[in-house]
Amino acid sequence: MATDYITDFEELMLLDEAAMARRYDIYRHAREAGPIFWSERLQRWYCTHFVLVRDGLRDPRLSNENPPAFLRQLPDDVRATLSLENPLFRQFHKIMMSRDDPDHARLRALVNNAFTPRSIEQQRPLMERLTRDLLVAMETMEQPDFIRDFAIPFPIMVIARMIGIPYEDLGQIKHWSDMGADFLASAGDSTELLMNTAAIALEFNAFLHPHLEARRRQPQDDLLSALIQAEAQGDRLDEDELIANVFLLLAAGNETTTNLLGNSLWTLLNHRDQLDLLRAQPGLIEAAVEEMLRYESPSQLSGRRVKDDMVLAGQRVSADATVVFMIGAANRDPAQFADPESFLIARKDNKHIAFGMGPHYCLGAPLARLEAQVTLPILLDTYPALRLANESEPARWRKNPTFLGLEQVPIRLA
Repeated sequence: MATDYITDFEELMLLDEAAMARRYDIYRHAREAGPIFWSERLQRWYCTHFVLVRDGLRDPRLSNENPPAFLRQLPDDVRATLSLENPLFRQFHKIMMSRDDPDHARLRALVNNAFTPRSIEQQRPLMERLTRDLLVAMETMEQPDFIRDFAIPFPIMVIARMIGIPYEDLGQIKHWSDMGADFLASAGDSTELLMNTAAIALEFNAFLHPHLEARRRQPQDDLLSALIQAEAQGDRLDEDELIANVFLLLAAGNETTTNLLGNSLWTLLNHRDQLDLLRAQPGLIEAAVEEMLRYESPSQLSGRRVKDDMVLAGQRVSADATVVFMIGAANRDPAQFADPESFLIARKDNKHIAFGMGPHYCLGAPLARLEAQVTLPILLDTYPALRLANESEPARWRKNPTFLGLEQVPIRLA
């Protein structure tokens, strides 16, 4: 019985549907057993206590440079069919999130020069217009699905406009984004996913190159131009760094914001008292979004590689071991949050870690927050009778261990 929680946790990480449906019970049992445990089956350490997760995410003894399986050892049959000149192999380690300092700090500083609070706030009118346009389109549908018809296209439209690429072909950008997010979440351990992502890398490079050349000839007021021109201490992004980090903004940003929007609406519609409170006190929207981030965190975990032998929460952890910090479990830790299993939009002092901690804190956090703060009030104000199409239907979560998001949220607007 003492190790049942580990078996349950392993099933959750392997995306067993029954385990996913009781995710937070499994997290609670794991937390109660201790702050850290080893999974022999998955060959990883898992951390569930808030303080350990918070501190671990900013611990310099732990590395984000955790080479995926394809870079450690490619199978001969794969090596024979996949050219190592594919841009995936050149560009994977040019992504900010896969580097440690000082390389990470350098890339982050350059991208920060383009991704400023001013550039994000300037998107507010666009967000308001897109929200109303998408809602009008949903009114013509027999059965609108908030995920398909709003939470997926909205963040793609926003980030594509910010970057300066056309978003007319939403399906193509969404396909690239989904594949990138799945690849980042899996660490490339699936050969099939590796092959598919390598094909995507070729497609995305071919798509982006003409836009880069156009911005070099004639800069515009967009992120692509700003990234090309970004400079810190005499340094600039090279071509592969540009493409890799534009792809990161698309993949990670779309996935996280889609999940935040979908999880938020589903949670509000399942907590009518909190929905009524938000309608009565719209000024609570900022606190409400923070509670939504804590309660159903769009990113559930973040992994690190141990640089050298170390002791973590009393356990000896060897060099090159993988440690997984469970953000979703930490954000419901009763040692940090009073009544953590309750969804309370007026919660005070809500210091969750939904966007991570430390040097790898999510670059797009302010954008995701603003998107939720803008869209949800318009949606709730426009449709006073808004409800789930089938309130008895259980949530259907996407099968992804890293990102928590719903497959669909069918709704009734009136």
